[in-house]
Amino acid sequence: MEDVTRDNGGLVIYPGSHKGPFLDHGYPDWKEGVNRGYWGIKNMPPESAVKVHPSMKAGDVVFFHPHIVHGSGVNKTQNFRKSISCHYAASDCYFIDIKGTFHEELASDVLDFAA
Repeated sequence: MEDVTRDNGGLVIYPGSHKGPFLDHGYPDWKEGVNRGYWGIKNMPPESAVKVHPSMKAGDVVFFHPHIVHGSGVNKTQNFRKSISCHYAASDCYFIDIKGTFHEELASDVLDFAA
């Protein structure tokens, strides 16, 4: 894979953010627009919030809680930044009804996009 730095759009993590309430998601309101299927947090933590930018060498691995606020920056280099994202779910997971949550809107949009 590739070394990951802030310059090539590496990961940013907001430590401890997974301990707060689950944040509302939707399409970001960016003047340039966003790719369809890219949902993000509507109200990001303030600019003053503590952030960690892990620099990683090719082959390094980082694990974090799925509810931690995280993302990637803009790749300011002429090179690609390649990464692999894996998600784990325990065998005792169970179905959660999403009716009435923002997930219902997301599911509808994904199904429409896939069709």
